[in-house]
Amino acid sequence: MVDRDRVSWLEPTRAVLEARVFGDARATADLLGTIAAGVITVTSITFSLLLLALQQVAASLTAEVYDQFLRRRHNQAFFGFFVGLALYSLVTLATVNDDFNPVIGATLAFLLTVIALNLLVLLLYTTINQMRPAEVIDEIQRHTLEARVRQLDLIARTRRTARLHGPAIQRAAAEKGGYVTRIDLDLIATRARDVGGDVEVNLLVSIGSYVAYRDPIAEVRAEPPDRAEALVQPIRDAVRLERQQDLAADPSDGIEQLEMMAWTSISTAKSDPSPALLAIRSLRDVLARWSAEDRIEPKEPVAPVVYHDTVFARLMDAFESLAVVASESMQHQSIAEVLRSFTLTFDRLPPEHQARAEDIVLRMLSTLGDHVLTAPLERELLALEATLRSAGRETTASAVAEARAALALSIGRANSRGTRLDADRRGS
Repeated sequence: MVDRDRVSWLEPTRAVLEARVFGDARATADLLGTIAAGVITVTSITFSLLLLALQQVAASLTAEVYDQFLRRRHNQAFFGFFVGLALYSLVTLATVNDDFNPVIGATLAFLLTVIALNLLVLLLYTTINQMRPAEVIDEIQRHTLEARVRQLDLIARTRRTARLHGPAIQRAAAEKGGYVTRIDLDLIATRARDVGGDVEVNLLVSIGSYVAYRDPIAEVRAEPPDRAEALVQPIRDAVRLERQQDLAADPSDGIEQLEMMAWTSISTAKSDPSPALLAIRSLRDVLARWSAEDRIEPKEPVAPVVYHDTVFARLMDAFESLAVVASESMQHQSIAEVLRSFTLTFDRLPPEHQARAEDIVLRMLSTLGDHVLTAPLERELLALEATLRSAGRETTASAVAEARAALALSIGRANSRGTRLDADRRGS
């Protein structure tokens, strides 16, 4: 439109460009054709190489690398800019004829091409930076913490324990399989008010749970009992199931990704302790943050829904799993980092999770026979023992001390992983 309407204040610039650069329509068409073809070629080659590089990183870490790369806003802006420039050049080229020379349009295409070449260098740099394990882990942790903040509103608006006691009147079963990604509390609360009477919905699934066809997802109790059946279909509609977990709303998905990344790196499949240590430290940071979180006050009346929050338990399970795989690969530094996580956070854990932490420590002790008692591992065992004693957990602290002493007997001897503990202690 600018080229056709001949804007008065642009006429001097247009005249200079037409005299020096775009002498005729043919020259303009050649330039636009070169820009379009060059941008398409460079974009296709660059994106192909980037995807190959992403594939290599994803094979070493996790498939989440793909999702992260596509989810980042500046990557989307880069892709849109290159594709948009190619389309703009082609559209402008289609308007060129003997009677019309789009000088301003061609000049804009040229300037955008200069910007695109600079953005290409920036895209390569940012992509390489995004593929570093530290960046991948940090991004997963960030999304996990943000998802937990969103989930706290759901927790604040629901009950932890049932108020109506008695047998379940109705059970709602899933009509398809998938992961629970959303729970529409407003829908359940509205239908419960419409039904009237005392009604309570006990959800048997949490955000991130996998549900198969006809699996029970909720129990409904009501007084009088005949009103419970009216809530079965609304509950099915309120619990959204999808084939993939949603990291934006499901913090347990982020925990699972960090766990799988650390598991792969620790195991003999990769035997690369560096990403594993980063993942364990990230999990420890999440553990510390969630131990200090405050409950969010409900913004709306509490719904008559019992929701069982399983995210913290899932996080504790991740540490236990990583201790198991560390025994398989004999990565003493990995299990030492797991022990350090409990040493530094034990006194900050809620009481119910302190009991679970003790249980994990006792189970971890059974894997120590596969490890060499290195100096870092011994330091972490001593520090954990001191932490447990200061917290009044004498039984668990004594078990840690006994396990450390048993493994210390192997120092100075030639042992295999099966003979590091003497027969009497293995039997006991």
